[in-house]
Amino acid sequence: MNGRRLLLCSLLVVAAYLAVFGDKTPNDRPAGDVVQPAPARVKGSAGPGGPAWTPAEKRPAVSRLPAGKAVSTLEVAALVPRDKLIPAPPAPGDEQFGRDLFPALSWAPPPPKPLPPAKPPPPMAPPVPFVYLGKKLEGGQWEAYLGRGEDVFIVREGMKLEGIYEVKSIKPPTLTLVYVPLKQAQTISIGGSQ
Repeated sequence: MNGRRLLLCSLLVVAAYLAVFGDKTPNDRPAGDVVQPAPARVKGSAGPGGPAWTPAEKRPAVSRLPAGKAVSTLEVAALVPRDKLIPAPPAPGDEQFGRDLFPALSWAPPPPKPLPPAKPPPPMAPPVPFVYLGKKLEGGQWEAYLGRGEDVFIVREGMKLEGIYEVKSIKPPTLTLVYVPLKQAQTISIGGSQ
């Protein structure tokens, strides 16, 4: 046998000896320390020669009972009304009504703060409603032919169209119109000077 087996066998023999002969406590010994229950009493009634109850600091916490005597009375604590233990639920008008007691938690970073509202873009002129039809050079000055639907307009520099557009310049390859309400220039491609 090696040393380890010899040690384990000796520990086994010692454990068996303690299991059989180790406990020397007699079986007829009375119970040890027992908590003494207070006698039952009705709330507000005074016992003989004393108050109805005594503070916990003045009562003995542990007392010894004589051997063979059993506890005959047990004290039952008074019931506390339910509305004192559990408060009433909040009414629909209260600020706590609808509060989430168990909110969802997330490890995701909080969403970015919203940007302040962007400044609205400045007003823009509507698209040019005219279509280029042709042009002509007459007396050293250009005139252009524009159409909208079935209407045809012959325009020269400085003319107004329907009170909202003014012809600023006709210089091929572009014709420049000014949208009068916003004073914005718009161009129409009219091709080369040929």
